[in-house]
Amino acid sequence: MLIKNARIYGEDLKDLRIKDGLIVELSNNLQDSDFFDARGLTLLPSFVDLNVNFKNDIFSVENLNLLEEECLRGGFCAVLLRDKMNYDEHSFELFVDKLKSLRLDFFASVSLLDEDKKVKNISSLVDKGAKVLELKSSFRASHIKQAILYAKMKNIPVFIFCYDDDFDDGGVMNDGELSFSMGLCGISELSELSEIAKIKEIVKFYKPKAIFENLSLATSLDLLEKEDLKILSIHNLIKDENSCENFNTYAKLLPTLRKKSDVLALRQALKEGRINFLSSFHSPKSLHLKDLAFDEAAFGVHSISEYFSLCNSFFIKKSLLSWRQLCIYTSLNPANLLGLNCGEIAIGKEASFILVDENEKVKVPKNSLYANDDLKGSIKHHFIRAKQIF
Repeated sequence: MLIKNARIYGEDLKDLRIKDGLIVELSNNLQDSDFFDARGLTLLPSFVDLNVNFKNDIFSVENLNLLEEECLRGGFCAVLLRDKMNYDEHSFELFVDKLKSLRLDFFASVSLLDEDKKVKNISSLVDKGAKVLELKSSFRASHIKQAILYAKMKNIPVFIFCYDDDFDDGGVMNDGELSFSMGLCGISELSELSEIAKIKEIVKFYKPKAIFENLSLATSLDLLEKEDLKILSIHNLIKDENSCENFNTYAKLLPTLRKKSDVLALRQALKEGRINFLSSFHSPKSLHLKDLAFDEAAFGVHSISEYFSLCNSFFIKKSLLSWRQLCIYTSLNPANLLGLNCGEIAIGKEASFILVDENEKVKVPKNSLYANDDLKGSIKHHFIRAKQIF
């Protein structure tokens, strides 16, 4: 199979030869009777996301099918599903088997504790397919130690959510003048910074493969070393606390949206390579959970479908990064973390890629954080391991 006349990473026109699901040649003027003409389109590696959740955090066949379709249409070839369910070992095994039947790669992470705050049988769950161990920095110190030792023993990454929800009990948005004027309980910087400082020292001592996640502050990055692995939500690099004005519950996110200065500093950090992974942090909630008073509304954002257009509109069109640079954070680095042979347009890599129109206007739903933004960029075709999805 041959893909002809594609703008690889939005750069020069190239032809792409594919054999047995892999990219085997990347050059000009390649010939084959079986070819796909990509003239006028940009070719990018499919996305890989390390933080994706079911609608309303509920697993069902309906929600799984919905998520699969949204991921395929959104340009994702692999996602890591976060643990919001109280798995026992048997149900987890059945869950992983179901994931293997889908058209893209779905992987499951597992939290250290069950809903009764008892330690799960992590060793068995990893053997049955758990790809990542999740840990909250607010867990008891003994549990944090257990999680990190499990991660080292099983040679898997541990994702650490650095946030103390007891510090600002009932906090719903960034703590500052705006939250005060709106009469809302704020989420202070210390609820994040104090946890990062603590976890940093523990990680330095035990040296697991740790990923710091849910970072929202410029100071958080300053506390960490460049070599510390960090995953950020794209929303914290796009929107600030002012999106919460008029009690807009679609801007109620966790990690919370911070000050404009933090947004600008995080963008600069991305440009400097101080961030390793970007994620949609897809955590959709039904209208009945969002159309409430701000205090009562659920945290969450629907973002899988808009992910490409958000990256294109806010990072590429604003000249923050090139596609080749940005896809390191959206595709290559997360693929490498999961041990996948994709995430890059290069010889020997899986032929999982999207063909996109960077300039087509996108219609954004009214019930979206980005309802008032002009977004550009649409995915026209998606191939996974050389198979055309649409």
